[in-house]
Amino acid sequence: MSQYLELTDSDFVPVGIKLTTPLILRASAVIDGRCKREIGVTTYTERIPLTDQQRGHLSYYPVVEVKEVKGRLKQGLMGNFFGPPGFETIADIGTIDIDKDIGTVWCGYSSFGSAYAELEVTYTSGWETIPDKVKVACGLIIGQLAGNPNTNVKSKKDFDLNIEYFGNSMITPEIADLLSEFEHRSFR
Repeated sequence: MSQYLELTDSDFVPVGIKLTTPLILRASAVIDGRCKREIGVTTYTERIPLTDQQRGHLSYYPVVEVKEVKGRLKQGLMGNFFGPPGFETIADIGTIDIDKDIGTVWCGYSSFGSAYAELEVTYTSGWETIPDKVKVACGLIIGQLAGNPNTNVKSKKDFDLNIEYFGNSMITPEIADLLSEFEHRSFR
Protein backbone atom coordinates (compact mmCIF):
# COMPACT_ATOMS: atom_id res chain seq x y z
CA MET A 1 0.00 0.00 0.00
CA SER A 2 1.47 3.31 -1.07
CA GLN A 3 2.07 6.17 1.32
CA TYR A 4 3.53 9.25 -0.36
CA LEU A 5 3.65 11.51 2.70
CA GLU A 6 4.73 10.98 6.27
CA LEU A 7 2.92 12.42 9.29
CA THR A 8 5.81 14.90 9.62
CA ASP A 9 5.46 16.26 6.04
CA SER A 10 3.19 19.16 7.00
CA ASP A 11 4.97 21.44 4.49
CA PHE A 12 3.08 19.76 1.63
CA VAL A 13 -0.49 20.22 2.93
CA PRO A 14 -2.57 23.40 3.15
CA VAL A 15 -2.27 25.37 6.41
CA GLY A 16 -4.57 24.19 9.19
CA ILE A 17 -4.98 20.60 8.01
CA LYS A 18 -3.78 17.90 10.36
CA LEU A 19 -2.15 14.96 8.63
CA THR A 20 -3.52 11.55 9.54
CA THR A 21 -2.57 8.15 8.19
CA PRO A 22 -6.05 7.47 6.69
CA LEU A 23 -5.93 10.77 4.76
CA ILE A 24 -2.44 10.00 3.47
CA LEU A 25 -3.44 6.48 2.41
CA ARG A 26 -6.60 7.71 0.63
CA ALA A 27 -4.71 10.45 -1.22
CA SER A 28 -1.92 8.01 -2.15
CA ALA A 29 -4.51 5.56 -3.51
CA VAL A 30 -5.99 8.34 -5.67
CA ILE A 31 -2.51 9.06 -7.06
CA ASP A 32 -1.88 5.36 -7.78
CA GLY A 33 -5.23 5.19 -9.57
CA ARG A 34 -4.44 8.25 -11.67
CA CYS A 35 -0.93 7.10 -12.56
CA LYS A 36 -1.97 3.43 -12.98
CA ARG A 37 1.14 2.42 -11.05
CA GLU A 38 2.96 2.86 -7.75
CA ILE A 39 5.48 5.70 -7.67
CA GLY A 40 7.83 3.93 -5.23
CA VAL A 41 10.09 1.07 -6.30
CA THR A 42 8.03 -2.01 -7.18
CA THR A 43 8.91 -5.38 -8.74
CA TYR A 44 7.25 -6.32 -12.04
CA THR A 45 7.41 -9.42 -14.24
CA GLU A 46 6.19 -9.02 -17.79
CA ARG A 47 6.50 -10.65 -21.17
CA ILE A 48 7.45 -8.35 -23.99
CA PRO A 49 7.34 -9.23 -27.69
CA LEU A 50 10.44 -8.42 -29.72
CA THR A 51 10.57 -6.96 -33.21
CA ASP A 52 12.73 -8.47 -35.98
CA GLN A 53 15.48 -6.09 -34.84
CA GLN A 54 15.33 -7.70 -31.36
CA ARG A 55 13.82 -4.59 -29.73
CA GLY A 56 11.01 -4.25 -27.22
CA HIS A 57 9.76 -1.98 -24.48
CA LEU A 58 9.09 -2.47 -20.77
CA SER A 59 5.84 -0.99 -19.49
CA TYR A 60 7.12 0.65 -16.31
CA TYR A 61 10.06 2.98 -16.06
CA PRO A 62 12.45 4.26 -14.86
CA VAL A 63 13.98 0.82 -14.46
CA VAL A 64 15.99 0.47 -11.26
CA GLU A 65 17.35 -3.06 -11.65
CA VAL A 66 16.86 -6.09 -13.90
CA LYS A 67 16.67 -9.22 -11.77
CA GLU A 68 16.02 -12.03 -14.26
CA VAL A 69 15.52 -12.42 -18.01
CA LYS A 70 14.09 -15.43 -19.83
CA GLY A 71 13.80 -15.68 -23.59
CA ARG A 72 11.69 -17.73 -25.99
CA LEU A 73 13.36 -18.44 -29.33
CA LYS A 74 11.47 -17.84 -32.56
CA GLN A 75 12.20 -21.43 -33.59
CA GLY A 76 13.60 -24.43 -31.77
CA LEU A 77 16.38 -26.66 -33.08
CA MET A 78 13.80 -28.68 -35.04
CA GLY A 79 11.93 -25.59 -36.23
CA ASN A 80 8.45 -25.47 -34.75
CA PHE A 81 7.73 -29.13 -35.54
CA PHE A 82 7.18 -30.02 -31.87
CA GLY A 83 5.51 -26.69 -31.08
CA PRO A 84 7.06 -23.39 -30.16
CA PRO A 85 10.04 -23.53 -27.83
CA GLY A 86 9.62 -22.69 -24.15
CA PHE A 87 11.27 -19.94 -22.14
CA GLU A 88 14.88 -20.42 -21.13
CA THR A 89 16.84 -18.35 -18.63
CA ILE A 90 19.35 -15.98 -20.19
CA ALA A 91 22.32 -16.40 -17.86
CA ASP A 92 24.30 -13.41 -19.14
CA ILE A 93 22.06 -10.39 -18.58
CA GLY A 94 24.85 -8.37 -20.21
CA THR A 95 23.50 -9.45 -23.62
CA ILE A 96 20.38 -7.41 -22.84
CA ASP A 97 20.68 -3.65 -23.26
CA ILE A 98 18.03 -1.64 -21.39
CA ASP A 99 17.64 2.12 -21.46
CA LYS A 100 16.65 2.51 -17.82
CA ASP A 101 15.13 5.97 -18.25
CA ILE A 102 12.52 4.98 -20.86
CA GLY A 103 12.43 1.16 -20.64
CA THR A 104 13.59 0.35 -24.19
CA VAL A 105 15.09 -3.15 -24.52
CA TRP A 106 17.51 -4.51 -27.11
CA CYS A 107 18.37 -8.18 -26.98
CA GLY A 108 21.24 -10.02 -28.65
CA TYR A 109 20.85 -13.47 -30.16
CA SER A 110 20.98 -16.76 -28.28
CA SER A 111 24.20 -18.73 -27.86
CA PHE A 112 23.21 -20.73 -30.98
CA GLY A 113 22.71 -17.52 -33.01
CA SER A 114 18.91 -17.74 -33.03
CA ALA A 115 16.64 -14.74 -32.59
CA TYR A 116 14.26 -14.42 -29.66
CA ALA A 117 10.52 -13.93 -30.19
CA GLU A 118 9.80 -12.56 -26.73
CA LEU A 119 11.36 -11.97 -23.34
CA GLU A 120 10.09 -12.46 -19.81
CA VAL A 121 11.74 -9.78 -17.68
CA THR A 122 11.63 -9.48 -13.89
CA TYR A 123 12.70 -6.00 -12.84
CA THR A 124 12.15 -3.20 -10.36
CA SER A 125 10.85 0.17 -11.42
CA GLY A 126 9.98 3.45 -9.71
CA TRP A 127 11.59 6.21 -7.71
CA GLU A 128 13.71 5.49 -4.61
CA THR A 129 12.84 8.91 -3.16
CA ILE A 130 9.28 10.11 -3.71
CA PRO A 131 9.53 13.22 -5.94
CA ASP A 132 8.34 16.56 -4.56
CA LYS A 133 5.71 16.89 -7.33
CA VAL A 134 4.02 13.72 -6.05
CA LYS A 135 4.19 14.97 -2.46
CA VAL A 136 2.61 18.30 -3.47
CA ALA A 137 -0.15 16.49 -5.40
CA CYS A 138 -0.75 14.26 -2.37
CA GLY A 139 -1.00 17.34 -0.14
CA LEU A 140 -3.51 19.00 -2.49
CA ILE A 141 -5.68 15.87 -2.52
CA ILE A 142 -5.49 15.69 1.29
CA GLY A 143 -6.67 19.32 1.36
CA GLN A 144 -9.72 18.32 -0.70
CA LEU A 145 -10.41 15.26 1.46
CA ALA A 146 -10.09 17.16 4.75
CA GLY A 147 -12.16 20.12 3.58
CA ASN A 148 -15.18 18.04 2.62
CA PRO A 149 -15.66 14.48 3.87
CA ASN A 150 -17.93 13.74 0.88
CA THR A 151 -15.83 15.33 -1.85
CA ASN A 152 -18.19 14.55 -4.68
CA VAL A 153 -21.17 16.51 -3.33
CA LYS A 154 -21.59 19.95 -4.89
CA SER A 155 -24.81 20.98 -3.14
CA LYS A 156 -27.59 19.53 -0.99
CA LYS A 157 -31.13 20.74 -0.49
CA ASP A 158 -32.71 19.86 2.82
CA PHE A 159 -36.40 19.91 1.97
CA ASP A 160 -36.67 17.87 -1.19
CA LEU A 161 -33.42 15.92 -0.68
CA ASN A 162 -31.87 16.90 -4.00
CA ILE A 163 -28.15 16.23 -4.16
CA GLU A 164 -26.02 17.63 -6.98
CA TYR A 165 -22.66 15.99 -7.61
CA PHE A 166 -19.37 17.21 -9.09
CA GLY A 167 -17.53 15.08 -11.62
CA ASN A 168 -16.24 11.66 -10.70
CA SER A 169 -12.61 12.71 -10.18
CA MET A 170 -10.67 14.47 -7.46
CA ILE A 171 -7.90 15.24 -9.90
CA THR A 172 -7.92 18.94 -10.71
CA PRO A 173 -5.97 20.26 -13.72
CA GLU A 174 -3.23 21.42 -11.34
CA ILE A 175 -2.88 17.94 -9.80
CA ALA A 176 -3.03 16.31 -13.25
CA ASP A 177 -0.17 18.55 -14.39
CA LEU A 178 1.93 17.61 -11.34
CA LEU A 179 1.40 13.87 -11.94
CA SER A 180 1.68 13.87 -15.74
CA GLU A 181 5.29 12.66 -15.88
CA PHE A 182 4.59 9.75 -13.50
CA GLU A 183 1.62 8.26 -15.36
CA HIS A 184 1.90 4.83 -16.92
CA ARG A 185 1.95 5.07 -20.72
CA SER A 186 1.99 1.83 -22.64
CA PHE A 187 3.99 1.72 -25.85
CA ARG A 188 2.32 -1.39 -27.21
